[in-house]
Amino acid sequence: MKIRDALELDLGSIAELLLIVHRLHVSAHPEIYREMSHEIAVAFLAARLAEQDGYLRVAELDSDLLGYCSATIRNAPSIPLLQPRRFAYVNEVVVQPKSRMGGVGRALMADLKEFARQNGVEEIELDVGHFNSGAKAFFKRQGFELLREKIALRV
Repeated sequence: MKIRDALELDLGSIAELLLIVHRLHVSAHPEIYREMSHEIAVAFLAARLAEQDGYLRVAELDSDLLGYCSATIRNAPSIPLLQPRRFAYVNEVVVQPKSRMGGVGRALMADLKEFARQNGVEEIELDVGHFNSGAKAFFKRQGFELLREKIALRV
């Protein structure tokens, strides 16, 4: 398996993976997430590919795209309540269903950690839906810890 930078010609395959996880979010919270076509997903990912502080890498084996990870380096503002800091925010990590539990996600996370170190980033953050127990278990296995919980009240 090889981890490499995503290329424009990968966007169609990456969009298929994005739609897999996005449909889970739409099903769980249609009041927040909207349906998205393949074409919109490709355009959305093309913008990510062009981001200056972006990270979009794929895992492939014999030219078969097994998964991808998207992240962005962010800077938290210096305000009286918070420490200024630089961190990587994971937009998504998606592995083809047939390739899960085979080390693809772990390899993508190891690659992201190295990217973070090379860019002077000491922390990687992400949000995971309460409904997504598989993702929560995966990130816990990767060493992520719960820092805060986001709660909402629908009125």
